[in-house]
Amino acid sequence: MVYRAPRVAPASGLPPERRGKVVGRFCLTCSNVYPLYAPAHKGKPFYGKDHVATTCTHEGEEFSEGVAWWEPAVEVGREDESTKA
Repeated sequence: MVYRAPRVAPASGLPPERRGKVVGRFCLTCSNVYPLYAPAHKGKPFYGKDHVATTCTHEGEEFSEGVAWWEPAVEVGREDESTKA
């Protein structure tokens, strides 16, 4: 069986040329990615850890604009060969 995980990262973690389309919301506290249609940080993320010992401190909070604990999750683009050292 093959498990596939999307290559996503918080938008601020990538240079603009490597950012793909926005695919979800990245919680900066627990590193889970929630779908764009999810109104709040609750339920099962579509990408993240399978087993979590404690819940995230933002569990149940709404994804409102301007808060510092989440940001858009974007697809990671391929690295250009000319930028490799």
